[in-house]
Amino acid sequence: MKTLKNRSIRRSLGFHYIIACLVLIISGESFAHGEKAQQAGLRMRTMNWFDTEISPRTVSVNEQVIITGKFMPSKHWPKHMASIEEMAFLNVGVPGPKFIRVSSHVNGTPMIRSTSFELGKLYEYEIVLKARSPGHYHVHPVMSIKGAGPIIGPAFWVDVTGNQADFVNTVTTLNGDTIDLETYGLSASIGLHAFWTVIALAWIAFWLRNMRTSPVIMPRFIAVQKLGKERADEIITTRESLVGMFTVAIIVTLIGISYLVTEHFVPRTIPLQTGWIPVEPMENPAENEKIKVKVGNATYRIPGRSFDVQLTITNNTPEPLRIGEFATANIRFINSDVLDIQPEDPDHLVASDSIEILGDSIQPGKTSVVNMVVEDALWETQRLTSLVYDPDSFFAGLIFLYDETGNRYYQEIAGIMIPSFI
Repeated sequence: MKTLKNRSIRRSLGFHYIIACLVLIISGESFAHGEKAQQAGLRMRTMNWFDTEISPRTVSVNEQVIITGKFMPSKHWPKHMASIEEMAFLNVGVPGPKFIRVSSHVNGTPMIRSTSFELGKLYEYEIVLKARSPGHYHVHPVMSIKGAGPIIGPAFWVDVTGNQADFVNTVTTLNGDTIDLETYGLSASIGLHAFWTVIALAWIAFWLRNMRTSPVIMPRFIAVQKLGKERADEIITTRESLVGMFTVAIIVTLIGISYLVTEHFVPRTIPLQTGWIPVEPMENPAENEKIKVKVGNATYRIPGRSFDVQLTITNNTPEPLRIGEFATANIRFINSDVLDIQPEDPDHLVASDSIEILGDSIQPGKTSVVNMVVEDALWETQRLTSLVYDPDSFFAGLIFLYDETGNRYYQEIAGIMIPSFI
């Protein structure tokens, strides 16, 4: 009977091991591309990233990578989600500490602190990284929202060559000293962690002493349940109270001594910069009544993976306009009659020939009704089709209009999307 039981246990463990391996294999892509794991409605209605560029794409250790682009927080930000208007921080998404951040700016303002952004306004950013570890990395701009977490932007693959042992990360302090941030204070940090770990283990060992003859965890828990919280202190012995008071006194004394020692060796210190700084938005060329877009009926035909939206567009510019691109959830749907943009790699979310415009170009001073049909497999592979199962089925994104001289205008569109199952 015992043999059968052991065999059953081994079989169960083997089954769970196989399942775990299958999960890792199936989800392998998510280690590099986690953006599509977020709900379609959140990706469409939070951050409109565009003009994202990362250069160069191949660098050596110690060389710089520059991320540039623009973003427009959606005017249709979900009400149930913490807003970017409260507090946000421009970040970078890479698999671990493979780069260090040299600098970051939004509209020329240094982003060493948190800030907030206005919905529907335009911002331009730049992030300078320094390559630290060799490898092949998917690099994203990221906006971290207080209370909501990260909103991931579009990404490109970056190759880092060289040897990590050659990496240099030195800075000059305000005192004029040059220090290596890779090793500065490392020995002291390791020593302090080891010291406090010993203190913690000694404290735990005291309470777990003589567990075979006098266990203290579950029996005391049961005793507290029986006595009630009002009499719980009765099970604490005089010896245990003295040890507790002695331990508190020792810890407070050690903290005070460490503070005095630090003040002696490092008299000048500046706190971590965790404040808030304002950022003024840029001017959007489509504002000032130049372009007006009104969304009409919008449907998504599930069998054909086709999105059809009716747009009433008023053109107050001096030249005819045509729709060249629809960008949503980090995906660029392209009208090949206007733009020739091809995906740069298999993971570049560009549908180069996915838009068909039913209607003429929008003439200067005129208001035209056009139907924009966006059809591509990316609707399915990037899980945007889950939008039809949301309670409100609300879509949003940027449309880009171009005139004959190459001028570009962009504006956010949004509305209810009705699914069609035929």
